[in-house]
Amino acid sequence: MKRFKTLLYISLTLSQFACQISKKPTPQRQVVQQSAPKQATDVFALPQAPAPAVVAQPFEEPKPIALTVGVNEVKTSDLILEVEKRMLDDSISPKSALDEVIYDQRVIADAKKRGYDKSEDFKGEMETYRGILAEAYLTDSTTIKYLMKETYNWMKEEIRAAHIMYQISEFAEPSDTVAIYQKLLDIRTKAIAGEDFGALAQQFSQDKKTSITGGDLGWFKALQFVYPIEKAAYNTPVGQVSMPFRSKGGYHIVKVLERRPFSGNVRVQHILKMVAPNAPDSVNVKIKAKIDSLYTQLNKGVSFEEICKNYSDDYKTKNYGGFLPAFGIGTREETAFEQAAFALQEGAISQPVRTSAGWHIIKLAQKLPLESFEAIYPKIKEKIVTDSRGDVVKENALKRLKKEMQFVENEDVIKKAIAAADTNLLRKKWNYALNDENTNQTIFSIKNTNYPTKLFYDFAVDRQTFERIPAGFTPSMAMRSFYKKFVENTVKTYAEEHLEDINAEFKLLLNEYSTSLLKMQLLNDLVYEKSTEDTTGQRIFYEKNIEKYRMPERALATVIASKDAKTVYLAKEIFTKGTPYNLKRAYSSPLLFAKNLSDITPEHKHILVSVLEIMRRNKGYVLEIGGHIDQNEGDNVSAERIEKVKAFLLANGLTIERIIENDYAKTSPNLTNKFDWTKNQRVTFRFYSNSKKDVEKIFNAKEPNIVIIEEGYFKKGENKYVDAAKWEVGTQSIVKDAKFADVIIEKVEPTRYKSLREARGQVLSDYQKFLEKQFNDDLINKYPVKLNNEEVQKAINTKKQ
Repeated sequence: MKRFKTLLYISLTLSQFACQISKKPTPQRQVVQQSAPKQATDVFALPQAPAPAVVAQPFEEPKPIALTVGVNEVKTSDLILEVEKRMLDDSISPKSALDEVIYDQRVIADAKKRGYDKSEDFKGEMETYRGILAEAYLTDSTTIKYLMKETYNWMKEEIRAAHIMYQISEFAEPSDTVAIYQKLLDIRTKAIAGEDFGALAQQFSQDKKTSITGGDLGWFKALQFVYPIEKAAYNTPVGQVSMPFRSKGGYHIVKVLERRPFSGNVRVQHILKMVAPNAPDSVNVKIKAKIDSLYTQLNKGVSFEEICKNYSDDYKTKNYGGFLPAFGIGTREETAFEQAAFALQEGAISQPVRTSAGWHIIKLAQKLPLESFEAIYPKIKEKIVTDSRGDVVKENALKRLKKEMQFVENEDVIKKAIAAADTNLLRKKWNYALNDENTNQTIFSIKNTNYPTKLFYDFAVDRQTFERIPAGFTPSMAMRSFYKKFVENTVKTYAEEHLEDINAEFKLLLNEYSTSLLKMQLLNDLVYEKSTEDTTGQRIFYEKNIEKYRMPERALATVIASKDAKTVYLAKEIFTKGTPYNLKRAYSSPLLFAKNLSDITPEHKHILVSVLEIMRRNKGYVLEIGGHIDQNEGDNVSAERIEKVKAFLLANGLTIERIIENDYAKTSPNLTNKFDWTKNQRVTFRFYSNSKKDVEKIFNAKEPNIVIIEEGYFKKGENKYVDAAKWEVGTQSIVKDAKFADVIIEKVEPTRYKSLREARGQVLSDYQKFLEKQFNDDLINKYPVKLNNEEVQKAINTKKQ
């Protein structure tokens, strides 16, 4: 079961609906049926909380039945969908698709008969999958795709703009909202008429951070400001002023001052000498003199990294070359630092730059162009669903759901409900009068379900206890914010609970998963797990079918083949001497020692690391450590050298089984230069191997495939040289296809039956197929099929366009 669940979740993760959702229980429902009120136009975004919903189902004409499997009926409309789905694979014929549907129906019928659909495992899996599908449906993927393309196109350009803002909550009184909008319209008219926008910003804007600079937002690119500001800026020509627009903070107008292509991002290094912003002038002068001296050293060719390491006060970066994360225009608070960085060419160094942190010298390490859409796709998508663009995605999803679910609001009832709030709401003590005539009025409806105001009042009473109400909110503003959340939660909960009725594709996917789940659980228990766990059944099956598991006659042999008989002889000579095989390969650089010394030096360690790497790459290698001494050295020095080299190799991961020690002492002098006696004071390395394939590699190093060496058990027909030899123990020379070969046969095994252990893999596969056929035959007997041929023909003759 665990294996099965793992496979399911992997498949699920790779599907197009790989999102996550947490499900919460739905409270008791209270709904009053009334006539539907008039349509309203408010649009809201969405958190989560349950809300009631009961739908009266209209009468439907019975749909024709195409086939019956056991007692399960399959409607023609469902059969058409199932057949079309299977025929997306061109290799599936209509008849095969129909057979698959019948088989699945039999499995489902048997699974339900055995109670699989009532198990907690099944219910939990289905609830999880339904939540994932629901979240995918409730997310507006069309809007996400549009915003991603729009954002990437905006990223190709940078804008410098100024704005004027009036602060007002999104939940303010409608009359206040209209008044603010009109004020900004008047200011816009003045700007268009020629009045200086900067002066107007200083006079009217309530954005304290930018009003003193004439509303100047500086240079920026996409994903730096809230979406409404960026949208207005990118959609307004240079020199023009946008219409008033709303963000969560209030209303704005924007004037676009300049545009230019994307400047790219930069990766810089810096050296910092810190100076506190309020430091005395004398301190600043002293630090300035120090940074100037460092700048002079850099111009004389001293390494930037060296000066950074020795003198920078940025302790996070000084030991790493002073590197800072890559950044773009408008992303740093310190504009002086940003401007100096972007003014540099790659590799150039700036003059000292003053910021609030102190004095910097900046080096431009790299200019980074805009990444391709494919490369930056994950970053853009993450930003879109988490920043203010996510509000647009939620609003559009809510609009779509409201339209599909025939959401209708009663504006008069909403106004009365908002007016019911008083100052107790701000103190978290508000409640409503049970005799309030508005309580039982329909505040909105979804399809045939009417939702009374009482449900909203209950929501507000609960919400006030834990939600922080912002400072400055009036009771009606708080009530509007609660109403927005109530609508969002109710619509989303209704959609989650009725998605099968709203969306045919959702219903099809859910049914498909349910079928797959029941099918896999049943097959897993009765076929797959049984085939691997039923050891008694395996043995019985093996003994009944033992003729299928016969081992043919085999020869345990080594084959050495080459175009050259001498090469075959040389390779065979190596094998004749036994393991480890001498590869006749030495490491080119021995360790050279001073007279009578044996300690490992740093230079020795460099060579030893290279030797270790060769041993790591070649798992079959065995290393000979050879100790040598000169005539004038002590007799025990060579042994000491071997021990210290061995200790280093063992400490660095080489195992003792892969080491051969040979103390040559004075018996193997260096003959390259008989007058250079220091070359005798050495440790040498030679390579051996336990693998015949390593011997093959040595022969083939100069010329590929000069020799081919194979070893193991051979059946007739697996190797032409073994086939040509007499199957008897010994060495035979064969000439075949213009090649010479020696075949060394160690043992010949006669034909025999495989043991159950030897045949286990094949037995398991065959036993599983046996159980599956047995299971299918049982299904056919238990669940006969009745076909309505006319309706079946409609299904199998339908072609997917």
